[in-house]
Amino acid sequence: MKPFISLLLKVAVLVTPLSGAQIKVSALHPLMADLAKQVGGERVEVFDLVGAGGNPHRFEPRPSDMKKMQASWLILAGGKNLETYLDRIRASLPNVPIVEVGRTIPSLTVGKDAVYTCCPNHSHAGSLDPHWWHGIDNMRRAAKIVANALSEKDPEGKDHYQNRAEEYRNRLSVLKSWAKSELSRVPRRQRKLVTAHNAFGYFAKEFGFEVIAVAGLNQEQENTPQALARTIESVKKSGVPAIFPELGTNGKTLESIARTTGTEIASPLIADGNGLGNSAGFEGMIHHNINSITRALAAN
Repeated sequence: MKPFISLLLKVAVLVTPLSGAQIKVSALHPLMADLAKQVGGERVEVFDLVGAGGNPHRFEPRPSDMKKMQASWLILAGGKNLETYLDRIRASLPNVPIVEVGRTIPSLTVGKDAVYTCCPNHSHAGSLDPHWWHGIDNMRRAAKIVANALSEKDPEGKDHYQNRAEEYRNRLSVLKSWAKSELSRVPRRQRKLVTAHNAFGYFAKEFGFEVIAVAGLNQEQENTPQALARTIESVKKSGVPAIFPELGTNGKTLESIARTTGTEIASPLIADGNGLGNSAGFEGMIHHNINSITRALAAN
């Protein structure tokens, strides 16, 4: 049993929102926190538990996080088995509903749709790819899901949440049009992403790219000579001019691959919504990634 559970209060109290009060929402992913703010506006106080620049794959709730969740009316998770500790939270806080935002969004799976290597929990064939947030259409669906969840907890604010969700969805439609326009500059033969973390399957499906993930770059994995050799061969065959590190990932292996294959190191991509400054939040992440990809792969 994890240490934080032993420090919980024995009884979780169900809190009912009062008229006019802010709804307290805890988010277990930076992009779920951003989504709650976009849809909830001033009616919602959001506890971003992972925090700016944090990695949701390595996050584990602390006692202070559990106290914030206990004080919340709603907990937002990415879902698709990303947060492996959800059952423990449910057992400890049975009166605080958890919404797995990505649960009903169509999934990609390892082996069938993509092979990705973010961490051991998501590395075996048949696992769900949890990185659904890289699809702009998926985030448009998610806005409705969060609006409905907030409306259920705060019926008086239903019109507020639904209107803000629709405004956000419209903004994301404009964002997708911009992204398609920018990516149209990338020749079809170069629509290949060589990345350190194969988190971009949903992006690739939405925009017509192929992902080639570099094995062994994450802390959870062993970088074997055999895996490195396979990756180098794949990069050579792909013919792409650039490979993409992930923000916050050790770049030494990528640099070695770049030297061996004659490719350039592009600007890092943001995989998990943990960008900072202008790259924070979903829209900031998409702008950052599209700009990085087009700078590296677009025809001159």
